[in-house]
Formats: sequence, C-alpha cells, structure tokens
Amino acid sequence: MSLLDRYLAREILLPFLAGLVFLTQILLATQILAQADVLLGAGVSALDLFRVAADLVPHFLGYVLPIAFLLGAVVGVGRLAEDRELVAVSAAGLSPARLARVPLVLGLAVAALALWLGLGLEPAGLRAARLRVNDLIRKNVTSDVRAGVFYEDLPGVTLYAESTRGGRWQHVLISDRTDPAAPLLALSEGGRLEPAGEGDDLRLVLDRGEVHREELRAEEYVAARYQRATITLGIGAALSDRNRLVGSPFELGPGEIAARARAARDPGEARRWWAFLHRRIAGPLAIVVFGLLAVPIAGSRRGGRAFGYAATLVAVVAYYAVLRLGEGLAQRGVLTVWLGPNLPNVVLALAGAAALLLMERRGAGAVR
Repeated sequence: MSLLDRYLAREILLPFLAGLVFLTQILLATQILAQADVLLGAGVSALDLFRVAADLVPHFLGYVLPIAFLLGAVVGVGRLAEDRELVAVSAAGLSPARLARVPLVLGLAVAALALWLGLGLEPAGLRAARLRVNDLIRKNVTSDVRAGVFYEDLPGVTLYAESTRGGRWQHVLISDRTDPAAPLLALSEGGRLEPAGEGDDLRLVLDRGEVHREELRAEEYVAARYQRATITLGIGAALSDRNRLVGSPFELGPGEIAARARAARDPGEARRWWAFLHRRIAGPLAIVVFGLLAVPIAGSRRGGRAFGYAATLVAVVAYYAVLRLGEGLAQRGVLTVWLGPNLPNVVLALAGAAALLLMERRGAGAVR
C-alpha cells in the first residue's frame, strides 16, 4: 500500500469510526426509551441493561455500518478536496478515479465484517436479547408486588402479600381466574415467582397453605392443604405484548430462513422468505457500492461539507427506496428473488462507475 493509500485510509477510518459509534448510540438509546417501562423498571440493574444493549449491537450495526462507511468515506475524501490535495494529486498525473481503490478495499473489509455479523452474531444476539427482556419483565413483576397492595397486572390473576422482602412474600393470597370454568383460590404462609423452564411462563411457588378450587362444569368444590404447591401462570401473551423484540425475522439464521422458504406451501410466501435471505446478504454488499460512490460525491462537491452530508443522505434514502421497490418486485415474482434485494446495489454501482468514468475523462478538472 502506497503512502497516498495509507493517508487516505486514515482520513476515511477516523470519521467512519466516529459515525459508527454515534449512530449506534442513537439507535440503542431509541430502543431503550421505546421499552423504558421494561428496561428501566424497578427490577433491572445496570448490568442487565448493559447485557441487553450488547446483545442488540450486532443487529443495529447492520443498519449503521453502510451509512457510517459512506459518511466516513465522503468526509475523508472531501477533506482532501477542500484542501486542494486532490487537485495536487491530479496535477501529479494520478487520476482522481485512482483514489476509489482505497474506499473499495476498505469497503470489502467492512462488508465482510457486516456479513459475518448479520448472518452469525445478529440472530444469536437478538434471541439472547429477547430472552433477557422476558427475564426483566419477570423481574419487574416480582419487584412490583408491594406489601399490602393487590397486584392485578398478570392476566386473570390477583395476588396479595402481607409483606415482601428480597422477592419473597409472606401470608399470600392468590386468585387465579385464567380458567373461568375452574377458578382457584390459594392461601399460603410464603411464596415467590420464578421462571417456568425456558418458556415465557412464570411459576408461582407457594409454601404451607391451602387451595380451594371450584369446578363449575361438574358442580364440584375441592379444598386441600399442602406443604408446597406450584402454579404455572401462562403469561406468554403478556410478555409478547411488552417485548418489542418478539417475532423479529432477523432472529433467524440463513439455514432457518431457507428451511421456512422450502416448507412454505404458498409460492408467494416462499418468495418472501427467499427475498428476505438475499436481503440479509445484499445489505453488507451495499458497503462496497457506497465505497464506489464516495470519491465522485466528495471530489465533485461545490458546497463544502454540507454538500457531502446532503449527498450522503440522498444516496442512503435512494438506496432504501430502491430496496423496497426491488423487494416488492421479487415477492410478486417480477424479478428473481436474488435480484430484487440487490437491485439498489446494481443501480448505485452503475451510477458510481459512470461517475468515476466521467471523472477519468475530465482528469484534473473533475475535482473542484
């Protein structure tokens, strides 16, 4: 790598990393605020919040890496254009298009990183984040039970504890109406909530008490005493309503997406899954395309940094607009399932190549 290449790479990497950190922080803060009732609840510690944020980082990087790279490349090359260094390079006989080699090489490296994150770490991270948020909801339920106050936030369940300490309750009353045909009333000296296996349910553990159950259909009434009893509270729907991460298709790895596409009985549904799989691959490839666009945008700008920022925004908006169009055409069968998600990559790559060719023909006059 020549001295010029190393110099340009340094000029690109610094704003790229700064933009990467800044944009990722914004997305994390937005996600945390969107679920503030869960992530900032009474039962959540700083370590819990950090773990959820760390699990979400690979998912957010899939959105941030292309934008941050284009912004970094435009700012880096643009800084050389503002100081007339590109003019000096052109006057020395080096084509302005020659500078595209550095953003392209860096783009390939960043795209490989993004592909690894998107197909490997992102699904695992989202699954872990969803399970952690479910656990935090359970923790908040336990922490929200106050001594001497009826707790009715669990669907079909009313809970009362005379005293609470460290997640354990004394002198507990439970009214379970989840089965309207067989309402249950339980009294116990102590109790606590704990996860019921790896699912979305909670198990209520009661110590030394009695239970009363009325079978309305059989017109029977049952009462019994116990030393220890457990009641599974089916609150999966309640967790799903409060957890925004539930149902995200980005939890699926490439093999799982392909399996769903093969198992789909409707051809339209199969095309949607195949198009989604190719979208997961096309996203990282956009970084290389943005690397191709960086030099024409930065080298021809006349409005200073404002032009570079505006052009970056326009390129990103255009990319996602064409992406939506391509996905829709692929799902309807107009385009092949691989071409639809890659349509913005093809369009912007052709635009970048044409702009570089124009700069090549204009020579030193291409740089303003």
